[in-house]
Amino acid sequence: MTAKALVEAIGALVIFLTLAGLGLFQVPSDEPTIEAGLRAQATVLLADYPDPPVLTVKGRVLTVEGLVQSNADRRAIERALRAIDGVEELRAKLEVLPRVGRFTFSLGKDDKGTRLGGHVTAATTAEALGRVTGAPVTPLQVARGAPFGDWDKALLVLAESAALLHRAEVDVSGTSGTIRGEALWSAEARAVAARLDTLPKSLSIKREISVRDDGAPFLLVAERHPRRGVSLRGKLPPGLNVQALTGAFDSVQDNALVAGPVDPDLPDLGPAMTGAIKVLAAAEQGIALVTPGAVVLTSLRGGAEMDKALTALRADMPASYRLDVSQLPETPPQPFWLQLDRLNGAVMASGVLPEGIPPEELSKALGADVSRLSQAPYPDTLGWAASMAAVQDAFAEVIEGGILLEEASITLDAVLADPDSAVRVETRLAALPQGADLRSYIELQDDGRDPDATLTYHPETGLSLDGVLPVDLDAAAIAGLLGLPPADGAIQQDQETALPRAAPFLKAVAPWLGEAETLTITLAVGKLTVEGVLSPGVDLEQIEAATRAALGPNDRLTLSVLQDYPPTDTRRQNVALGAEQVFLAGYWLPLLEFAPSVAECARQSRLAESDEPVRFLSGETRLDARSIRGVNALSAVARVCVGRGGLRLRVEGHTDNFGAEGVNRMLSRLRAEVVATEIAKRGVPEVAMEVLGYGPDRPVADNATPEGRARNRRISLAWSTPGQSIQ
Repeated sequence: MTAKALVEAIGALVIFLTLAGLGLFQVPSDEPTIEAGLRAQATVLLADYPDPPVLTVKGRVLTVEGLVQSNADRRAIERALRAIDGVEELRAKLEVLPRVGRFTFSLGKDDKGTRLGGHVTAATTAEALGRVTGAPVTPLQVARGAPFGDWDKALLVLAESAALLHRAEVDVSGTSGTIRGEALWSAEARAVAARLDTLPKSLSIKREISVRDDGAPFLLVAERHPRRGVSLRGKLPPGLNVQALTGAFDSVQDNALVAGPVDPDLPDLGPAMTGAIKVLAAAEQGIALVTPGAVVLTSLRGGAEMDKALTALRADMPASYRLDVSQLPETPPQPFWLQLDRLNGAVMASGVLPEGIPPEELSKALGADVSRLSQAPYPDTLGWAASMAAVQDAFAEVIEGGILLEEASITLDAVLADPDSAVRVETRLAALPQGADLRSYIELQDDGRDPDATLTYHPETGLSLDGVLPVDLDAAAIAGLLGLPPADGAIQQDQETALPRAAPFLKAVAPWLGEAETLTITLAVGKLTVEGVLSPGVDLEQIEAATRAALGPNDRLTLSVLQDYPPTDTRRQNVALGAEQVFLAGYWLPLLEFAPSVAECARQSRLAESDEPVRFLSGETRLDARSIRGVNALSAVARVCVGRGGLRLRVEGHTDNFGAEGVNRMLSRLRAEVVATEIAKRGVPEVAMEVLGYGPDRPVADNATPEGRARNRRISLAWSTPGQSIQ
């Protein structure tokens, strides 16, 4: 039976029963009976319409008001109601729903509540949305023109999906839209996905749903072992700090605890976990498993403190939780075990041997100190002692470290000579009955490889090493030869093969390391390889010649000058120079910060001249390769004093008194011109500079000694304000 037919049948039955019950078939003028009959017939007529209008019956007057989908529906309703037998007057207050060109819907859900907006086709849908979301429905507009017939049904599915989310945002326009949101739990996200799968195919919805919790169960697994120490793993409720559990122990060897991001609403879980940890912390060994509703403590062994903690746990255990406890005997029989250790050539044996194997046998066989060996009062019934001979043979190859033989495992933690020794030892131990549980931690004195080390230098990060170093060169020695801080980390070192050419070569590289942008040196047997990129302004030819002179015919050298410049004003700390630099005008210059004045600029230039003297090749105007540092230092001073201070600069050349005075005077001027040109390249205007050669006229040291003459062959800077003469 259809809904309409059902409503019609019920209406007819109501009329019949009303008239029959009152015995008024013969009294048609009775108003209550007439009203009931009219209401029943009108209700049947209106049931065909979606969102039926509101009907009021008073006597023989019908009042109908509400929203209808079209003028045709309005006329049809009014015509049908007037046609009901007995209606004297119809008061119609029907309004046609406005037509909307594009239906939309929006829903926002956050900590402030839920907000609705958009269009529905029926007021009953708005009311249903309000019940689902708890949001005010006044922003919703009832209208006609929905893009598909199941529009209202689709909105209810979206609202029900959003109600399952912690946060949600729904936007629909026409036949497409998006639902974004966050579910607290994976189960909620799956429920949302299942609900969205029921959407009408007429609507295309993009889903962007995240889940805050990973779905892993909340639990705690904790173990305390006499040898392995304490291990903790599991997922804690967010109100329980990880430190609250780890802090109960002196140390935790394996910590894999995480705090869940969402409160599981299990108020007793955190206290149960904390209580179980207190018991384990007071025990000598044991395992604790805590899940919602259960605490299991097994393999517990301990004394009075553990018993006290257990009593407290039982007293505080929530009624809804089950507690299972399994304790081991306080003084169990000691298992057989043997630990052999070699340290600085001395052998120490410790452990518990079965009856019938006197410790003196190990003392004779290994020359071991057996003072830490004890003997159990019961015999070897499992054949454990049959492994001792093979363990002793393996131990003979141990240079330093030890072997632990237990009833069900063997642990090797030792330094062995080389890979062949490691293979022999592991093969011998793996063949034992305990070989199924063999744990090996082996370090080799010689890994079997020839020296093949890579040294990498960068001005900002310093020195790093990789590979195997020769026996005659360790990490500290390399850093010392290059004048650098030690490299971080450990590196292997061959115990046999030396590379005698490596140290002299590194010493030859050190003088120009401050001008390296990158440098990679490979030290291998029979061949040294050098690849480097140098700073702008260096004399590549000089550096390349000096480096090649320290190499052999089979070695390889590749040097180039930096082409890919960093941005202007880039700063860095140059490890080799121990100074901060800034990239200006295409060069790395020292970073200087001072207030320029004639006196201060003179002081700064004297410091630069003293720290990094500018030198030339003997009898030439060509700068010595290392003089780039001096030129850069003087240029840095000049940029501040000329650029910021507005001072004038005179570049002065000086020589010693060896040779003809006229030649020296000319040479000093030419050298001063070379330096002035280099300073100009680094951003100092040439118009702010003049050049003067003093020859031997202004010595600063005694020309009678080689050291004094070297000091007299120099470049200096002098300063003045514009319009004043330079003193």
